[in-house]
Amino acid sequence: MDFFQHQDAARQRTGLLVFLFTFAVLTITALVSTLSIAIYFGVTETPFDTHTAVSYSLICFAGVAFVIGMSSLIRLSDLKSNGGRGVAESMGGKLVSTDTTSRKHRQLLNVVEEMAIAAGVPVPPVYLMEHERGINAFAAGMSIDDAVIGITQGALDSFSRDELQGVIAHEFSHILNGDMRLNTRLIGILFGITCIAHFGHLVLDNMPRSSRVSRRSSDSDKGFAIIFMIALVCLVLGWLGTLFGSMIKAAISRQREFLADASAVQFTRNDQGIAGALKKIGSDSYGSTLDARATSEFSHMMFGQAQLSGLSGFFATHPPLEERIRRIEPQWDGSFKRASSQQAPSFDNQMSSGFSSQQHSQYVEEAPTSDQLSEIGQQLIGQLPQPLIDIAREPYSARFIAFALIHDGSDRQREMIKCHVPPASQPQLLPWLDHDIPAHLRLPLLELSIPALKALSEGQRARFCQVLRDLALADDHYSLAEWCVVNLLEKQLLTTFGKAPQRKSIKQLQESVVWLLRELAWVCHTDSVSAQSAYNQSLALLGLASHPLEPAHHNWKLSRAALELLLQLKITDRRTFVKACRLAIESDGQVSVAEGELYRVIACFLEVPVPPLSMSS
Repeated sequence: MDFFQHQDAARQRTGLLVFLFTFAVLTITALVSTLSIAIYFGVTETPFDTHTAVSYSLICFAGVAFVIGMSSLIRLSDLKSNGGRGVAESMGGKLVSTDTTSRKHRQLLNVVEEMAIAAGVPVPPVYLMEHERGINAFAAGMSIDDAVIGITQGALDSFSRDELQGVIAHEFSHILNGDMRLNTRLIGILFGITCIAHFGHLVLDNMPRSSRVSRRSSDSDKGFAIIFMIALVCLVLGWLGTLFGSMIKAAISRQREFLADASAVQFTRNDQGIAGALKKIGSDSYGSTLDARATSEFSHMMFGQAQLSGLSGFFATHPPLEERIRRIEPQWDGSFKRASSQQAPSFDNQMSSGFSSQQHSQYVEEAPTSDQLSEIGQQLIGQLPQPLIDIAREPYSARFIAFALIHDGSDRQREMIKCHVPPASQPQLLPWLDHDIPAHLRLPLLELSIPALKALSEGQRARFCQVLRDLALADDHYSLAEWCVVNLLEKQLLTTFGKAPQRKSIKQLQESVVWLLRELAWVCHTDSVSAQSAYNQSLALLGLASHPLEPAHHNWKLSRAALELLLQLKITDRRTFVKACRLAIESDGQVSVAEGELYRVIACFLEVPVPPLSMSS
């Protein structure tokens, strides 16, 4: 089986397992309802009546479904509100400061930064589990906007640069494949099933006291017996459901791990990195086990098996190490002999690069990604002045990066910026307003600043975004470049997006789709013939009828409103729309920096990962 067959097979098996998980929930609900009705008729000796039985069964079914559903929704709501940060903190993770001076921490952050920019996703915050000696890592969050990367101290101490790159690529694969959202939903559903058992346990714990006050008649005795037996049914079936739910959750996780391993090899074009990391887990005395209390709930999110599992691996959230390694390296001799870690490159090098180009995997020679993909982030960041990179990595000074990118040379904007820069920092920061940042590096620099800006409080982020809007409008001209900076940051820093259900289709939001494609066509093409051609090609890709192209409105505020509406699209339709945008941009065979920036911001706003267009064209 080749690389792409591994991917397809893993996706198909995951779909089947998700169906089984849903079926298990419905079966538990039906069994609790059926047995409860049987207990009622048996204890009360009431003559069986079909109408009564069906009515009571439906009521009982609805009640059990309500308990499971509400419990799941409450847990999911909690996970969503805290995002990946909540998972990382539950696992004992501590945020790695973006302006760290630790060499190991700096290399880790560099790998994550470069990978994120190459993959077209926001740079996620990184959490270190300092007290975990096992070798492990994870990605958590509900979307690419609130995703985080976590890694143990044991992994950071053990991995070479290539191995670290392979593991981080594995976690980015989970982000890109949508595994984080699936993993979070599995936690919510399993929690709902567990609550049925907890309900039964709670009732049984209080039964002795209830029995003393209720033994006054045979009717009350029967009522006591009914409650006792139904509680017992809930306890037994709830724990059985949890047992089988955990098995299905583990099976789903095992399939997604195969997919992430394969995707990581495709992404890095280096099979030795991830294979070496897996071998080190096999040779380490702690393996990949974790000690955190929350390990059981989040074990399926980890890079390696975080808990020891019995029953012949039925509860193993990860495939055996040997099988994972052989899928990547078929000629492996089966030895876990610990190789000495490669020394990290000299940190006198400004970037402490996380990427390297070594042996390519035989499985991915025909992979559709560019051979340069794993080097894109390094190349772009490597062209930035180191002082600017340092400014972007400190939470307070990172705000200045956005100010500098919006500044167009006007005295009014400069005075506004000075008001938001402390006097002590002005000699260091203000001269950069006159620095000519190459156009193609503007967006990578801005993306580098996002993790530091996310470290600000919610109120600070809101005030910062308001200052950006005021600054952009200070010259009475809201340019495309300013629009890109403001909207990229607001999407990343504010919590007001993505709350609406994502169920609408392209045709339901056709007005917004047409608006954005029209504006894009005129941004990319100056003559009406080329613009009309690009516009028609984009509409055709979306299954929409072509029609004459209206003049551009150049109203970027309305374009932002249209983008917000498109967040209601299903993810598949959002991806198709982004493809249509790319088609419009590339229709003339050339991609300008402004076009590339606009494309990247649209994709980021719609939570669709894309590599830098100018590098991938």
